[in-house]
Amino acid sequence: MNVLGIRWLGVRAERYDDMVAFLRDGPGLAVEFEEEATAELSVANGDRVQVFGTGHRYHELFAAQASGPVPLFEVDDVHAAVRELKAGGRRASWADRARPALGVGEPPRAGWEPV
Repeated sequence: MNVLGIRWLGVRAERYDDMVAFLRDGPGLAVEFEEEATAELSVANGDRVQVFGTGHRYHELFAAQASGPVPLFEVDDVHAAVRELKAGGRRASWADRARPALGVGEPPRAGWEPV
């Protein structure tokens, strides 16, 4: 598997406002959108970090199913990557239809399909 980058990173934050402020004011990430208990910020190359605060369904999902941040990896061949993960006894749960990317857990938004 050839991983080209981490295109999206989901982060569960108990101190949501502090985390968003740190990402925005520290390294200077641009706020792309902010809704109740979630904000998505971007870096210069377009990669995204989405923060989930208390009360957001992904905050609860990450608490139950993840032990840390949840990455979306861009790969050169998503089908080959899924086969390689499955052959090694691992799993990818979803893939992006628009670009070769995959992740584990519940899909983050429309346009993703189970693998």
